[in-house]
Amino acid sequence: MTIPSDLGMIYTTHSSKAGFWGMIGLAGMVGLVAIQLAAGCSQSNSGPNAFRGVERAEQYAEGTSGRRITSVNASAPLSINGEAVSWDTILPRLGEAAGGLVVEEVALERLLASELTRRDMSISAEDLDREHQWLLTTIAGTRQVNETEVYQLISEIRRRRGLGPERYASLLRRNAMLRALVRDRVEVQPEQVELAWRVQHGERVQTRIIVTPTQREAQQLRVQALAGDAAGIEVRFAKLAQTHSTDNSAPRGGLIEPFSTEDPAYEETIRKAAALLEPGQVGPIVAIRNGFALVYLDARLPGDGVTLDETRTTLTEQLRQRQERLLMDALATQLLAEARVNVIDPSLSWSVRAGEGR
Repeated sequence: MTIPSDLGMIYTTHSSKAGFWGMIGLAGMVGLVAIQLAAGCSQSNSGPNAFRGVERAEQYAEGTSGRRITSVNASAPLSINGEAVSWDTILPRLGEAAGGLVVEEVALERLLASELTRRDMSISAEDLDREHQWLLTTIAGTRQVNETEVYQLISEIRRRRGLGPERYASLLRRNAMLRALVRDRVEVQPEQVELAWRVQHGERVQTRIIVTPTQREAQQLRVQALAGDAAGIEVRFAKLAQTHSTDNSAPRGGLIEPFSTEDPAYEETIRKAAALLEPGQVGPIVAIRNGFALVYLDARLPGDGVTLDETRTTLTEQLRQRQERLLMDALATQLLAEARVNVIDPSLSWSVRAGEGR
């Protein structure tokens, strides 16, 4: 069962058209952190600087940024065995390969800059530095990772995502502009903090699930799970999940991570079914987004003992950041949906159309 992550995201581009935007999910970044740590990280400082783009971004904010290439008529960008290859040869292929992504990024950046001007606002070098620090903090999380390892991990992520100095600096600018434009609209209510505390520190349930495309199949599996002695119901349920469930928990016998029945990240029907069960029971068939589900309750796990007062400040900041990200997403969507982007170059146009079809 796919559960939305609340770890956050770094906005690269966004559009209301399916497939016509890209983002780097921090959930994915944190996953890469875990993989890298398991493999072991080199302590060498001789690798590429992961934040070369920060200085360029700061120059932009101070109005002193310059471009390395001022014209497609500049000298040849490369040579092969001493023979020059012109920009006329390179540019159409670059446009087809990644032009759609660049169009998205440039469009959003221009739209955000215009919106800042309209509201008589601006971003500073301090704003960009905060984006840099926020990224470092998010990547490190609660893990025991030293600064060298964090920089190495970010450098690897940038390499995989094609975030060189120019695109990385642009990413920081877009994040800073989006954050500045939505900051005053963030408001965390006390009841939201209390709910977050119950979800993170209160009672959780350990469950197994079976997901099927049809209600009839779910009913047949429920009958099979309940057939036989009560002591063997969990084993029967797990085997049925392995062989019949369409959920990604099937290889684990339907076992999913413990969760709070108040956690809105999980489907409401699943939460309600689990809340009404006693350990060892199979619930009724419930409808979910991608079919029908059966829930088996294995155990109820007590809270961890952390009080609301102990964690109120941390939870409030988490909720503030989450609201901020949602508002940033909504603003990016709105600006690009309302923009008139006329792609004239054939290679760029091809890339944009190909992106819309993905």
